[in-house]
Amino acid sequence: MRLPDGPVRWIWAGAPSPTGARVTARLQEPAGRVRLVVARDAALSERVTTVDAPGGGAEEGVLAFDVRGLRPGREYHYALEVDGALDRTRAGRLRTVPARAADFRVAIGGCARVGSNGAVFDAIRATDPDLYLILGDMYYADIETDDPERFRDMYDVTLTRDAQQALLLSTRAAYIWDDHDYGPNDAGSSSPTRDAARAVYREYVPHGPLAGGARTGPVNQAFTLGRVRFLLMDLRSERSDAAAPDDARKSMLGAVQRGWLEGEMLRARDRGQVVALVSSVPWISPASPGADDWAGYSTERAALSRFVARERIPAVMLAGDAHMVALDDGSHSDYSGTGHAGFPVLHSAPLDRHGSIKGGPYSGGAFDGSGQFGTMTVRDDGRRLEIALEGWNHTGARLVGQTFTFVP
Repeated sequence: MRLPDGPVRWIWAGAPSPTGARVTARLQEPAGRVRLVVARDAALSERVTTVDAPGGGAEEGVLAFDVRGLRPGREYHYALEVDGALDRTRAGRLRTVPARAADFRVAIGGCARVGSNGAVFDAIRATDPDLYLILGDMYYADIETDDPERFRDMYDVTLTRDAQQALLLSTRAAYIWDDHDYGPNDAGSSSPTRDAARAVYREYVPHGPLAGGARTGPVNQAFTLGRVRFLLMDLRSERSDAAAPDDARKSMLGAVQRGWLEGEMLRARDRGQVVALVSSVPWISPASPGADDWAGYSTERAALSRFVARERIPAVMLAGDAHMVALDDGSHSDYSGTGHAGFPVLHSAPLDRHGSIKGGPYSGGAFDGSGQFGTMTVRDDGRRLEIALEGWNHTGARLVGQTFTFVP
């Protein structure tokens, strides 16, 4: 599809919340007054609120709007009013999901070329998700220098592609990076891109509260949809070097983020929630020194697995990086040594990169085609949560799927 031109270059919404949202946008050229209009209807006539752009905006013209006072379980529409004129060419939609028993769907994908405009984004939009969860490698730029302008350019290229912008206008998004959109291949905490990647993420992405801090630090974050607590781990900007000895000192998370993760899991369990662990790299694979995924950080993986077993954390994992759709029912995800820490794992990739298979085995199999994505569909009657994890390709063909039942 081809979106018409207008004063707004791109716009997208995020920060999933029952009562709020964050919207970031960039204009084609400077304007005098800019407001975000939020309404109950697509015609934007039944206005709920308007939010003025912060004074001056960002240096590069990126504007962030924090929306409050929405009602749970409702659909809203939004657009920018630029110098008194409403720009309907980039009008968006979002739904608020209550933080209680609720049904919802999340679409999941990762690993796309720079400037991708593939049919897979239209296929994802056709599933009508309440959230689009981007698992990393949103673009394959492999930036190697601490240059914020390079990252800004990549976001601008990505967000102005018609298929991607149309998807982002149809639902809100949550995004965590992996190596190719954070730095060079296999990048970690020593990457020269670390500061620039962190700064521009905070500028361009409509994220919720970042556990690492509003101005600097890792971009790990958490939010709740229904009775599912999503924990997005930053597995790049705090990780130890992959070549370090695989002992208790080697970490993919860093000590502070690991404490945050364990604390979040405990609180979710105590609130009667299921945890959705969002990992930008594969979890299931035999220990392998120097590996870029959890197989190369097997001591920390085993410790986390023991924590899940000991604390009886009800969990699923949504994983990226590997260019495949794959599903495991928990038969192969337990590294605790107890036999009680297996949880379902869904891999959802690649959006349009070449196919390849990593790790395994996976009880449901692995599928390495291009133009693939996943969905997580939750049905919750207030007592039991049924979570359907499914993998799809861009033609709408279902590759794999299984439903798991939780009584948290």
